[in-house]
Amino acid sequence: MDAFLLSNGGFINYSTEHGLTFGLWVSFCILVLYLGRNVWNQEQQQRNITILLILAASTQIMKIVIKLWDGSFLITHDLPLHLCNMLPFVMILIMWQKNRYWWAFFFFWIVGGSSHSLFTTSLTESFPHYENIRYWLLHSILVMSALYGAIVYRFDLEKMDIIRSWIGINLLAVIIYPINVWLGSNYVYLNGKPPGTTFYDLLGPWPDYILQLEFVVLLIFSLVYVIFKLIRNGISSFSINVVKRIQNS
Repeated sequence: MDAFLLSNGGFINYSTEHGLTFGLWVSFCILVLYLGRNVWNQEQQQRNITILLILAASTQIMKIVIKLWDGSFLITHDLPLHLCNMLPFVMILIMWQKNRYWWAFFFFWIVGGSSHSLFTTSLTESFPHYENIRYWLLHSILVMSALYGAIVYRFDLEKMDIIRSWIGINLLAVIIYPINVWLGSNYVYLNGKPPGTTFYDLLGPWPDYILQLEFVVLLIFSLVYVIFKLIRNGISSFSINVVKRIQNS
């Protein structure tokens, strides 16, 4: 239990542990996406991704329970108000209802924002600490759910989804910033850069990086859209060519 609960501060970005853990979770995501696309029926598709998202959301609740139990809970750090911590609760309903509109709205937040947490983590605890387990499970399942909509449910993106998603993340910032001022917290990293080595290090100091993020986020969302369309159109063209060759042979 000590190994599970007590801080060890042993996680290092781009270490062997980082690489192995990343590889394991990528493999698991690929497996789930393959099963969802090729093996599971519609009921199983809907049920299984919902169960995984409930698991991800439950880790957020368990984190609060553990911290309250050991007396380390801090309202300035441990409420589920960071972007990645909020999203599993929302995605449960979206994926269960197979709602393309809201999937697209949050797709950019997850792929353009949450996914980088797998490459440049803000994690400090090494396995088997519960925070290590929670961090990888949460972010991996979030990214999986975004890809699940595209690959398994076969949702598509529209250009206006970029603008809606960008406006939405700005509205979230408007809501969270006064909460940070009130609590003295730094949720969504609006009042300071996240710990660890992250892409925020490439930006200027606070508050300059907030304005820089406006353009960076819009650029990232646009790139995500372009890459998504290139992959989707490339796969469609490849499939059509294969079918034509089979018909002509």
